[in-house]
Amino acid sequence: MKKFIFTILFASILITTFLIFNSNKNDAFSNETNSVFVPEKRSCGTVEYMESLYKMDPAYRQRMIELEKYAESYAKQYGHQRDASGIITIPVVVHVVWNTAAQNISDDQVLSQIDVLNKDFRRLNSDTTLTPLPFKPLAADCQIQFAMARRDPGNNPTLGITRTQTSIASFGQSSAVKFTSQGGHDAWDRDKYLNFWSCNIGGSILGYATFPGGSASLDGVVIGYNFFGTVGAVSPPFNKGRTATHEVGHWLWLYHIWGDDGGSCGGSDLVGDTPNQALEFYGCPSYPTTDACSPSAPGVMFMNYMDYTDDACMNLFTQGQLTRINAAIEGPRLPIQTSNGHVNVSGTPLCSFKADSLSIEYGNQVHFSDISAGIPTGWQWTFTGGTPANSTVQNPVISYSTPGLYTVKLRISNTFGSDSLTRTSYIRVRGAGMSPFSLISPVTFTRITVSGSDTSKLNFSWTKSSTNPTVNYKIKLRKIGSSTDYFFTSNLGGLDTTAGVRKSTLDSLAGIMGTTGDSVRCTWRAWSYNGIDSLSSSGSNILTLVRSTIGIQIISSEIPASFNLYNNYPNPFNPVTRIKFDIPNIAGNDIVNLAVFDILGKQSAVLVNQYLKAGKYEADWDASNYPSGVYFYRISAGEYTDTRKMILIK
Repeated sequence: MKKFIFTILFASILITTFLIFNSNKNDAFSNETNSVFVPEKRSCGTVEYMESLYKMDPAYRQRMIELEKYAESYAKQYGHQRDASGIITIPVVVHVVWNTAAQNISDDQVLSQIDVLNKDFRRLNSDTTLTPLPFKPLAADCQIQFAMARRDPGNNPTLGITRTQTSIASFGQSSAVKFTSQGGHDAWDRDKYLNFWSCNIGGSILGYATFPGGSASLDGVVIGYNFFGTVGAVSPPFNKGRTATHEVGHWLWLYHIWGDDGGSCGGSDLVGDTPNQALEFYGCPSYPTTDACSPSAPGVMFMNYMDYTDDACMNLFTQGQLTRINAAIEGPRLPIQTSNGHVNVSGTPLCSFKADSLSIEYGNQVHFSDISAGIPTGWQWTFTGGTPANSTVQNPVISYSTPGLYTVKLRISNTFGSDSLTRTSYIRVRGAGMSPFSLISPVTFTRITVSGSDTSKLNFSWTKSSTNPTVNYKIKLRKIGSSTDYFFTSNLGGLDTTAGVRKSTLDSLAGIMGTTGDSVRCTWRAWSYNGIDSLSSSGSNILTLVRSTIGIQIISSEIPASFNLYNNYPNPFNPVTRIKFDIPNIAGNDIVNLAVFDILGKQSAVLVNQYLKAGKYEADWDASNYPSGVYFYRISAGEYTDTRKMILIK
């Protein structure tokens, strides 16, 4: 175990450790107008930032050395037991400083981060199960919770979020984000609030924080907007809110777990129960992982929040780290214990609400909570698609029985006034769960002969995606090399895992797709639907549609002098009619297309769509599957086109 070192020399060195996440650019972040890159790993650019603070306040370094003497004394007297008992609530204000719409993160994204902090600092995070067995007895409940501010420095109602549009594209390691005069937002009283700034830090920095003892105007935590919380503008591997957990650890006087000693094994994070560690770890190492400083099991504590592993691999603070946190709370950060910044104050209300889940399976419930400021006394909820559709209670429970995206509206009021909030497509109600499924037939590379007069069906079949009877299916055909899809609903109104498609329909489809010679190659796959989501079959099969030559015959090899399209016979007809046409020699390089259209101009059938030699031809159209009415048939080849009318009477 690492020695509990409190020498002034080490304190002077360690105070320079002040978190700024820094790493190489990799993947473009899609929500930003100008590409924002998601780093592969975390690395530290702390020294430069700390040196700038020392230049602004030369006495800062000496103050921190004196504070370390207090921390050593506190640890000897109390250990990890706090002088004051009970859960401490820290009021939080989040200053959203934005240059583009993507940077103006939502209230839900802000609240998701506060939820992570509350779970991580209370050891209520679901991934405590991932803490290795030897380290579990060391894990600590820090007995700290975080709450959004409900009164501002002027004692007015607030939701704890300020929003500032800035002309600054990225702030880097500058403190400008902390000053209204420099394009950011001034800090609120640090003795009453934990100040967060969300902004585009730019470069490769994820976030940074201040230790106790610095300037009040600079005190707090800065997080890149795309690393803040768990929803909205975040992406793996930094999408679980652990950047802020790490940074708040610094704000509460914790150092990097490896001691920032360059791998010498001589440094310290001033915590007695964290194994000595040479350097930071990245990604998600496997347990146990050892290094030169801890060469045997259980090895290093790479899953500690103060290491540099990915969000998904961090899961604990230790009892020793809790000792330092308590020293901060009972010492330089003592005033915040008595802050009432999170306590509601009566005034003109500001509307806000949250749901315990934004995505549920149909048939389940959502618990809504009013989190408005100003102490409202009246509530009018509207739930599109919900049951009940309206409510006047403060925290209603609503059921959703139909898949879809649903809007929620709340209007609040008190004697000072009213306010309302509408969140469009706020609740996503999923359909039944669907599992991967596969195609059965036709198998890939099957050749199917189709004809306009063949009314028999080709059956497409696949396995089930769900046993739930509400899941339905469609198939999709696409010509290879094309981007146009043709959908067909499965049997029984879409509930069956078989779709029967008439070969005459496939013949028309082949004509629409465009054949090479007498055939066209296409792919087919199945899709399952649960009312809002869709799932594709695990693969697609290749199918060749071969058009029968029965529908078109050459009646003379005599080369006509010109194009001609003749009247069909019989006309009127029921259900088959014959159409004759002449193709001269000059059409040798053109595809000949003969198609039938209904009275509205919608294509009903394609009789010919291929290269034809010069000659006299006739084609039959079987209209058995079409209703009575007026139809038009049109021939085109190169620049030549002609249209005539025919009547189907049944």
